Order: sequence, then C-alpha cells, then structure tokens
Amino acid sequence: MKAPLYDEILTICQLMAQASAADDEKASELAHQSLQKLCQTNQGTPKDHPLQWEALADFTHDGDQALDIYQLALNSAEKLNLVDAKASIFLAMAQRYHEFEEKDKTVEFSNKANDLIAEIKNDELKDEISSFINSL
Repeated sequence: MKAPLYDEILTICQLMAQASAADDEKASELAHQSLQKLCQTNQGTPKDHPLQWEALADFTHDGDQALDIYQLALNSAEKLNLVDAKASIFLAMAQRYHEFEEKDKTVEFSNKANDLIAEIKNDELKDEISSFINSL
C-alpha cells in the first residue's frame, strides 16, 4: 500500500477513535462518512485496498453491515493475494459473529484465519488469532 493512502486511512481512524473517546457522535459520524467516501472513491481502482474496507467495517456499529463491508475487504485481499489481510479479516469476522453469539460462524471464520497462520508474516496477528481461538 502506498503511504499517502495508508496515512489518509490512519488519520481518519484516529479521528474516529478520538471522537469516540470524547463521546463526540457528530465528529465520529463525519469521520466515518469520510472513510466511507474514501472507500467508495477507491473501489475498483488501483487504490482499492483491504485496509480501508477493514477499517470501515471495524468502525461500523451495525454488525450486519460491518460483515458486508468485511466481505468487500476480503474480496480486495484475495484479489491482491494479501495473506495477512485475509487472516485479519477472517479474525474480525469471527469476532463479529462471536458478538452475535453465532457459534458455528465464529468457529468457521476462526478456522479460516487459523488455516493461514503458517503463511502469516505478522507475529502479533498470529498471536491474536491463537488467543481468540483459545478463548472460545
């Protein structure tokens, strides 16, 4: 991912986190809309990247909508063959399903993330996947 896109995503996410910490719903919604616009603008272009979609899904309160967005992130990760991104998205989806108390889907997506562990470069992500699976 090119630095300007990463920096833009990071900045927007930091704004959302700060707004959330300050209970500033208006600022949080504006930042969320900004990230939505960025994702929509980049969709289907060379700038389309799973990180932007995963970030958007992470900050989406509606769980069903978030899962749809994670699927867009997964599609992008598969297109770009980004193993760490796929594993991270599978883990995020498993965590959302866990929140919904959908055990079968939680296990399914946890296993998908775990199946990629040998290929993952990020040790922290490996630990997160293992910890989540062990907590089930």
